[in-house]
Formats: sequence, C-alpha cells, structure tokens
Amino acid sequence: MPSLDQMSESELLAELQHVANACEKLNQEVLRAAQRQQFSKDDLEIAQAAHDRQSLLAHMNRLMDRRRAVEGHLMRIRGQLRPLKLDKVGQG
Repeated sequence: MPSLDQMSESELLAELQHVANACEKLNQEVLRAAQRQQFSKDDLEIAQAAHDRQSLLAHMNRLMDRRRAVEGHLMRIRGQLRPLKLDKVGQG
C-alpha cells in the first residue's frame, strides 16, 4: 500500500471509507466486550472481557489516528490546509 503522501484523492477517499468501516466494526466489538464484562457471572469471563475491551480500544485509537491523518491529507490535496511553516529558532 502506498503511503498517504503518494495517494490520489480517490485513493484517500477509499482509505477513509475503509477506516470508517473498520472503526464501526471495532465499536460493535467494544460494545459486546463491555456487555460481557457487565453481565457475565463468571469472574474469568469478566476479566477476559475487560482485557479484550482495552485491547480493542487501543486498536480503535490507532485507527482514529489513521483517520485523522487521511483527513489531513485530503484537506491538503483539496487546498483546504496550508503546509506547516516551521519557525527557525532565534529568528523573530
């Protein structure tokens, strides 16, 4: 897969849709893990559900980072975002 810098607008839109779908799927899995954690009677199952939920949330966090990166690249391609200008230290 090419890096985001090498993707066209249509490829970025497809990637954004892919990430959105993955986030939706993960959200459902997080909900199921939370329900297992809340309603299970088995202590081992509760602990496993809590672990699963934390793991899924970490994965979702990475996907949200990817989503923001894709959105940023789309904005740049569309001219809605100016390139970052770094100030040199000592100049003012």
